[in-house]
Amino acid sequence: MAGCTYPNKHVLNSTMVEVQACLQAVIFTEELGFKKVFVEGDALIVIKRVKVVEEDKSNISNLVKEIKERFCIFDKIEFRYVSLKANEVAHALATEGRRYEIPKYWIEEALKKVEDLANQDRS
Repeated sequence: MAGCTYPNKHVLNSTMVEVQACLQAVIFTEELGFKKVFVEGDALIVIKRVKVVEEDKSNISNLVKEIKERFCIFDKIEFRYVSLKANEVAHALATEGRRYEIPKYWIEEALKKVEDLANQDRS
């Protein structure tokens, strides 16, 4: 339905990149007006942190808190862990995003490589 990339510069570690990507996905679906959202990611630590009720006290706590504060906007929001292999579409978008200095959006269209991977994923 839609995809986007955001430049991430000066990121401390891969967990920070993953939680930022999760937040950006939540914001993007909110801006598009979706009310039922399923967020899939291959960073188990991020998926676990956004699913627990307790306050997060890790180095990603501010971003986790910001994600959780947006829950009330949706009728349903669910987070699922998927394997790295199942998340190839997201990684293809991330690779593509490195080419841009500003956010890039695709609505009801996709890059050929991303579309091919999504079709493989559906099969």
